[in-house]
Amino acid sequence: MVQAAVGEEQAAPATTRDRILAAAAEVFAQRGYEGAAVSDIARRAGFTTGAIYGRFRDKAELLLEVVRGMLESQQEAALLAASAGESGVTARFDELVGQFVDADQAATRALVLEAHVAARRDETVGALLREFQTSRLHALGDLVADAQRRGEVADTLDPTTVATLFLAIPLGIVLLDAAGVEVPGADTWAEVARQTAASLRPHDAKEPS
Repeated sequence: MVQAAVGEEQAAPATTRDRILAAAAEVFAQRGYEGAAVSDIARRAGFTTGAIYGRFRDKAELLLEVVRGMLESQQEAALLAASAGESGVTARFDELVGQFVDADQAATRALVLEAHVAARRDETVGALLREFQTSRLHALGDLVADAQRRGEVADTLDPTTVATLFLAIPLGIVLLDAAGVEVPGADTWAEVARQTAASLRPHDAKEPS
């Protein structure tokens, strides 16, 4: 039986999980999905491989969980944008894009890219990521539809298309960044955010040009 690392059993489950995920993020960022080993992650976290397998099914699940928190913070901004009034849409759209163009988020962008590249090569990663992203898309689409029923978003717009737009923008920025393309900084998105907010509102609610 694999022995737990010193102090492992005394650590709170959330603390242990967070330490494992933080270590996994570092290892995946340095070595990529294919080059990372669970034993490397365990060493970096200060636990045994048994501790990791006791909480995560495999390396694929570890990678998904690493990016889940990153993408869910993006999702939260997008969901709020879809269900808010004009000022809310503007602010949240700005936040949605800003967190991905921020120079300090380079590691986040690299890990999100790694997850999607790995999904093309590894069936397990692909299935997990597809399930996760599909769930996010459906949830966002439902909120867009709710906003339409409240008259906050034009009912002529397809909810799934609007949802896809909000999810696709940050991922597109990730791809451009990976290609070495310089994208506009967060401070230049305000007007784009304002115009996007206006385009989503019902026609009779839009400001005159």
